Amino acid sequence: MKREDLRLYFICGSSNVEGDTLKVIEEALESGVTMFQLREKGQDALEGKALVNFAETIRSLCRKYDVPFIVNDDAQLAERVGADGIHLGQDDQTVTSLSPYFDDKIIGLSVRDRYELDRSELSAVDYIGTGPVFPTHSKDDAGSTIGVEGLAEMRSRIKELPMVAIGGINTENFRSCLRNGADGVSFISAIAEAEDVGQAVRGFLK
Repeated sequence: MKREDLRLYFICGSSNVEGDTLKVIEEALESGVTMFQLREKGQDALEGKALVNFAETIRSLCRKYDVPFIVNDDAQLAERVGADGIHLGQDDQTVTSLSPYFDDKIIGLSVRDRYELDRSELSAVDYIGTGPVFPTHSKDDAGSTIGVEGLAEMRSRIKELPMVAIGGINTENFRSCLRNGADGVSFISAIAEAEDVGQAVRGFLK
């Protein structure tokens, strides 16, 4: 993984978009998103063959635009569809329990603060996701915000390990994340709920 892959990290699942999810994802990829994560959560989340088909289609789109394709939490799905990597939370399986498939794949880990950092095994981790930086409605379990001060503290502790900021990030506040140690920003609603996806993506590239 290249550090710059984290610059514009789009996270999305079928329930995050009203309308054609695949159309939104492709438009985001075409407009400049640098990494994509499939996060299929919620009451109406796809399962079984429908989920596999959905993931395989997104994988193909990501390859079309040369963007790394990451799967959230589900190592079995990531391996089955040939994903470029996986992102794990603190309550998911441990990084050290992943199968050999992931030995040369991208591994991300959510690390909210120094307390989670102290209990995290980072030797095989390629990047961490830190937040929520700002209030967000996209994740019910996001927890309290850490602010840009939390990003700055995490950067001082992890040294050169790549870090992406998450949580309530928009075109008005993303630069403050970059100034405080994040290598990139990740988002769900800022793109998934945008009226003009291309314009929304380009707003993060200015």
